[in-house]
Amino acid sequence: MIQRMQSNRQRRAAFTLMEMLVVVAIIVALAGIGGFFIMGQLGQGQKDAAYAQVNGPLTQACQAYFVKNGHYPQSLEILLQRDQYGVIYIDKEDALNDPWGKRYQYDSSGPKNNTLKPDIWTVHQDGTMIGNWSKIAQGTAPKQ
Repeated sequence: MIQRMQSNRQRRAAFTLMEMLVVVAIIVALAGIGGFFIMGQLGQGQKDAAYAQVNGPLTQACQAYFVKNGHYPQSLEILLQRDQYGVIYIDKEDALNDPWGKRYQYDSSGPKNNTLKPDIWTVHQDGTMIGNWSKIAQGTAPKQ
C-alpha cells in the first residue's frame, strides 16, 4: 500500500495553542482599555445626573412649595408629606438621594443663591460639589 505524504499545509487544520493565547491576550487588553474609558464616562454621567436633579425637580419642588406656603421647606423630607393644601411635591423618597446613594444636602436660607432660593447640593467622591447655584459659585460648601 502506498501512503501519501501530506505536506505541512494540508496537515495543519487548526490554530496552535500559542496563537489562541495571543488572540485572547489581545482581546483582554482591548477590553481593559475600553472598560477604563467607559467607567470614566459612567462617573461623568452620574455627576451630570446629580446636577440635573438638584437644578430640576428638587429646586422646582422647593419653589412650588414656596408659592403655595409663602416660605421654603425646612428640609427636603417635608416635600414628601402632604402640606396644608394636600399637595405632595415629591412622591418618591429615592428622589432625595444622589446617584451615589447619599441624601442631598439642603439649606433653606440659601447663602450660595444669595438667599433667593434654598441651596441643594451633594459632594462627589472626588470632592467636587454639585449644587443648584451658578457654576461660578460651584466648589465650596455653603455655611451651615
